[in-house]
Amino acid sequence: MKIGILGNGQLGQMLADSVTDLTDLEIRLYDLRAHSDDALETFIAGVDLLGYETENIPAHIVAKLEAHADKLFPSLTALKTFQNRLLEKNALRAAGIQTADFCAVNSLEDVHNAVETLGLPIVLKTTTEGYDGKGQYVLRQPEDAEPAWEAIGNRELIAEAFVTFSRETSVIASRDRNGNLVVWPMTENVHHEGILRYSLFPADGLSADKAEQAERYIRQLADSLDYVGTITLELFDTDSGLVANEVAPRVHNSGHWSIEGAEASQFRNHILAMAGKALEPTTARYPAVAMLNVIGDETPAVKAESTANAHRHSYGKEARPARKLGHVTVVADSVAERDQTITELSELMPSGVWPPQAH
Repeated sequence: MKIGILGNGQLGQMLADSVTDLTDLEIRLYDLRAHSDDALETFIAGVDLLGYETENIPAHIVAKLEAHADKLFPSLTALKTFQNRLLEKNALRAAGIQTADFCAVNSLEDVHNAVETLGLPIVLKTTTEGYDGKGQYVLRQPEDAEPAWEAIGNRELIAEAFVTFSRETSVIASRDRNGNLVVWPMTENVHHEGILRYSLFPADGLSADKAEQAERYIRQLADSLDYVGTITLELFDTDSGLVANEVAPRVHNSGHWSIEGAEASQFRNHILAMAGKALEPTTARYPAVAMLNVIGDETPAVKAESTANAHRHSYGKEARPARKLGHVTVVADSVAERDQTITELSELMPSGVWPPQAH
């Protein structure tokens, strides 16, 4: 079976690497940056199934997928829903999942109305294409409305009420064609300047009730869309429970720890789900695991190669500020050992990012 993935970045490569032992599967990657209509049609014609490493696919390419929707996993409906933050929020609400209050914004007047309706502060975001903190503006006072619209406006936006939370977490699951779902243990995720810096398993002090709520949420969401593949739900941890932030209809940065840290990785189960094969266990292999992103400069990651319980992954990218160049997975027999290793590798992170704040 030939499976084509739209995108040949690190996620596409890790998807391909996850099933090299399965000789009946062949993974082919399509370079979206070198797209032409003829090249895309040739690529699609040469595969049995079609997937994507990112939801940020240009509209003219998505239009070309309409004729091939029967072999696209996750579905075209899922792709279109999670390409747009307004559609995404509505889908979350429809699935019975709590989100921040929100409203659509298409003009400066709408920004003022959002401030009046939602209160301050609010987060203004582009509905499409924003990631890693891009396309966002936090309004803290009414005078911020015009600068915000000038900065990211003149296009469809979403205004979201601010959520008071203690930390960010994520839950990742894979769902097969028969509706079977497997869920990875949750992680605590720490961001800096809008970019994920590291993810920790276990998430310190996460209650059984909140873990169950997260699993219930992601099951409700996946079932509501008859979703096939790996899906990620980012969540705010609040005093009153978990509140959904964003969805990724794909494998996710916060799940990279699963390559070495879980029985089956998020990448492997994504491909297995697409191919109609049985999903594999998501149990953690170690009592404690961490994923550290390598951003802007790979030099600090070299130390991981001589660290016994660390695994370095380089994406082979040219270095530039704020660019994800790779990641390091730390596996450990205890949280204390994990945290000591992270401390030894803390040059990977900006000052003040490690250790995490107490909850």
